[in-house]
This record gives sequence, structure tokens and C-alpha cells, in this order.
Amino acid sequence: MREMANSLRNSRSQLAMTLAQLEQVQRQKKIAELTEKELTSYDNEKVWRSCGKMFIQQEKQSYTGDLKHDEKLLDEQVKALEQKRHYLQTTVDNTVESLRRVMGS
Repeated sequence: MREMANSLRNSRSQLAMTLAQLEQVQRQKKIAELTEKELTSYDNEKVWRSCGKMFIQQEKQSYTGDLKHDEKLLDEQVKALEQKRHYLQTTVDNTVESLRRVMGS
């Protein structure tokens, strides 16, 4: 029973961490989407891209290509984190149910 409680505690903490990571990746993806949308509305061929504390001038097409690539990577991360979240949520639910059965017996 003590092992089950420890397992539940660990699974819950991992689930909370996964949810935080998922939120962060989704936020990054939204920023990339909005930046790409904003850039496509500009007529300029060159844009300024932030690089730490500096800015670099870059072709708009190249920058939007980089953003699309980043979005694909972020989509993959979201998918992986969603799978991990589902696994951890199932583990937590199963452990809680097992603890209830043990306590009820």
C-alpha cells in the first residue's frame, strides 16, 4: 500500500510537470503562428529578426520558412506530451482505483 501511495505521488508530480510543459509548448506554437500570420501581411521582402539582444535582417520568406519548421517541431512535441499526459492520467486513475479497492477490503 505504501508503494502504491508513492507511485501515485510520483505519477501526480510527473503529470503536473507534463501539463506545465504542454502549456509552454502550446504557447510557443501560438506565438510562432501569430508571428507568421503577421509577417505575411507585410509587403517588405526583408524583416528584422530578434537574436538575443540584437536584431538581424533576414529575407521574409526564409524567416516564415523557419517559423513553419518550428511549428512542425512544436506539433510533434505537443503530440508526444499529449501521449505522456494520457499515460500518466491513466496511471493515476488506475492507482487511485487500486487504493480504493485495497482500503475498501
